[in-house]
Amino acid sequence: MNLSRARRMARIGQYACPVSFLLVLIATWKSPPVGGLIAAVVTSGVCMTHRAFSKWLEDADEERSELGEQLVQTQKILALGEISTGIAHEINNPLNVIMQEAELMRMNLLSDPQPAEVNEIRESLDVIYNQVERCSDITHKLLDFARNRHPVSQRADINRLVEDMLALVEREASPRNIRIFKELNDVMPMVQTDPPLLRQVFLNLLINAVQAVEDGGTIVVSTYCDGGMACAEVRDDGPGIASSDLERVFNPFFTTKPPGKGTGLGLSVSLRIVNELGGDIKLKSEPGNGAAFTVRIPLNN
Repeated sequence: MNLSRARRMARIGQYACPVSFLLVLIATWKSPPVGGLIAAVVTSGVCMTHRAFSKWLEDADEERSELGEQLVQTQKILALGEISTGIAHEINNPLNVIMQEAELMRMNLLSDPQPAEVNEIRESLDVIYNQVERCSDITHKLLDFARNRHPVSQRADINRLVEDMLALVEREASPRNIRIFKELNDVMPMVQTDPPLLRQVFLNLLINAVQAVEDGGTIVVSTYCDGGMACAEVRDDGPGIASSDLERVFNPFFTTKPPGKGTGLGLSVSLRIVNELGGDIKLKSEPGNGAAFTVRIPLNN
């Protein structure tokens, strides 16, 4: 029995106590004292059973919610692991620049620096400051993404969230000559949502797209409004999804990737997050013609 069916039964069951009392009372109406006693006993039993069932349902629902949160957190860690190489390059590059500039400053300071050398030192300090800011921005995004937290609704810029996650996957796409085109609507309205959770959804879809296309492939990321929904689409020119798999791609642990290349959690967790935020994810795909995943979030949530 699934939880939704159990909830329906629980709602129906709340009427079982008075109904059972009336039915037993009617069946024993010829002997009022005995009939009343029987009706009371039967009703008490029904009420106790319903109370126990409701308690079981409440515990099961709470356990399901906790497992869902653990699943989301686990998938975050897996997503970060899949782009760890790109992240390492993203942080290593500014560190190399900082090291070079520090070495240049040390050489200039070995002797009494001349005015030209002092200017070089100032320029090196500016470069170091900018590169440290770059590293700090990267680590803050990663910490914000990985933090285990409860949904917090706030106003957010869809374009900015997409840009943040594109910065993480572009390093992985670049060595394979994968081209990523952005078609972001400059007048996208702000939405009321949970930014870190929505970043995870975008990162999951972008990782899937990068893994789906061949070297030299193309990914197009676009944002637009459709009615009362803010939409962000990730479209790739990969092999697409077989029609027999379209209804299963959002199932937990379902994956078409080779063993060891995926867990099948990314899309299921993404759909769960978007549904919690009041939206949905639409999929369009044909074998050989790529796939397009569209995240839809209400403009007024």
